[in-house]
Amino acid sequence: MTRQLFIVLALLLFLSLNSQIGKPWAWPIDSPIVLTANYGELRPNHFHAGLDFATGGQINKPVYAAAEGYVSRIKVSSVGYGKCIYVTHPNNKVTVYAHLQSFGLKTDVLVKREQEAQQNYEVEILPSPFSVLVRKGEILGMSGNTGGSTGPHLHFEIRDEKSETPLNPLLFYRIADNSKPSVQALAIFSLADTTRPQVHKLLYTSNTTNDSLSISETSVTVNESILGLGFSGYDKVFPGGSPNNIFSVKVWYDDFLIYSHTLNNIDFSEMRYINEFTQNYQKYQLQKCFLPTLFPEKFQHKEFNKGRIVLRDNDYHRIRFQFTDESGNSTFARFYLRTSEVTYYKEPSVKSSELLKCNKDYFVKKDGIYLYVPAGSVYYSTPLIFENTLEGSGKLIILPSDVNLRNPVMVGFAIPSKHKSHKQKLVLKCGNSVYAPIVKNDSVYFAVKSFGWFQLASDSTRPVIRPVLSPRKIKKLKQITSFSFQILDQASGIGRYKSFVNNTWVPAEYDAKSDLLTFYFDDDSPKGPKQLRVEVEDKVGNTSVLELQLPH
Repeated sequence: MTRQLFIVLALLLFLSLNSQIGKPWAWPIDSPIVLTANYGELRPNHFHAGLDFATGGQINKPVYAAAEGYVSRIKVSSVGYGKCIYVTHPNNKVTVYAHLQSFGLKTDVLVKREQEAQQNYEVEILPSPFSVLVRKGEILGMSGNTGGSTGPHLHFEIRDEKSETPLNPLLFYRIADNSKPSVQALAIFSLADTTRPQVHKLLYTSNTTNDSLSISETSVTVNESILGLGFSGYDKVFPGGSPNNIFSVKVWYDDFLIYSHTLNNIDFSEMRYINEFTQNYQKYQLQKCFLPTLFPEKFQHKEFNKGRIVLRDNDYHRIRFQFTDESGNSTFARFYLRTSEVTYYKEPSVKSSELLKCNKDYFVKKDGIYLYVPAGSVYYSTPLIFENTLEGSGKLIILPSDVNLRNPVMVGFAIPSKHKSHKQKLVLKCGNSVYAPIVKNDSVYFAVKSFGWFQLASDSTRPVIRPVLSPRKIKKLKQITSFSFQILDQASGIGRYKSFVNNTWVPAEYDAKSDLLTFYFDDDSPKGPKQLRVEVEDKVGNTSVLELQLPH
């Protein structure tokens, strides 16, 4: 059969599956179905893009195709989704199965072939459409704990094929859910300084037997006039289950709907918006129910006055919240709000003649610093403050540090005199983040993810490679199915690595979260003593090599 004929027949089969699209999607994992995280859950620096299924703390549970389709992408990474399969379906949806321990036979052969061709454990493969067909319920691989996973589980997504936007999977599955959303606190924010929302007051709440929350204060008086609202809460799909994020929130001021959002259509380009969407206060992670100048309109909706309340008198005004889950269960909160002082102006907390406008490209050279911020990189326009003491102390300051960046921005400067002889080894540190440079003549440029206090440093330290077993324990090994090395670099971080057995490259598996590089041995591995070699390079080019002889 020619390849062209095969593709035509596969396409006809694929299109014939459209008649089954109306049928329920299959669960990607066996019962009991236990969800430990839902779509839109609040994570550090991102919203959760799918569902997490518990696997009982174990790996190697079968993972099934949710519907008919073809494998459109396979990725192996030491971070993020780890070992991951993408399946495209006839209804223009793509399902994603992440953190796998291993692939099924159809895809495993493709992965090994590509790893060998690139001599790299981390690969990405885009099979030709319809070349790797899968049936509904077919085993795609085994569940695991690879990539950035913090424990064994299956991460599952449904995406729009064209936009690649993750969709809420609970809108595609029917789940018996009679649990109402729970709310622990309502927040009132002062918005007098428009770019710096501040928590002004908390109202403590508890669920009741009916659909309304019990609130610590039902008539609230504040001394601010420009306000926003927020809340801290969760929803459980099953009683006693994991606390997940609440699907839909609406807020009314008197009879006006002033704010609403639904956890669906959160694009990957908007994942860092969570840093603007939430604010930690006391023991709560508050979700704001008002909008900045720029916001993701696919899941937040532009209602009256963008959720901002302007009190123009001293009368009480009605506030009503509605919290709803994917099954339609709702919880309501009601209270009255007034101000004792009608004032609209507040002195800005940051004063500067340098203004970063959120909807325009921004490029400035100031105090020896080059800063480029593409339009749409910040959610509010904000004044900036610069301080450059790189030549002396190696320090650079760009404030305010609490500005939330939607994407990395470029910071550059002339290399200080004392660093010019090792300019390729420079790194820029900010908090726990370390950035490697782009060197151009006698200047360096860094793509940074935040503003704040930066320190320029030189990284001339080689990565560390060490076996997890001592030489004494290695000599006592009788049968070896795997062997691990710890690879570390505390300065610029691990950049590249290679692994060899008897001078032949092999795809040893790197797990970045545990800093482990593991060789696995099977029937195809060389018999007898094995000479292992590990080569590691950090992000500024420092290299280390370690060789080790295994007795078996």
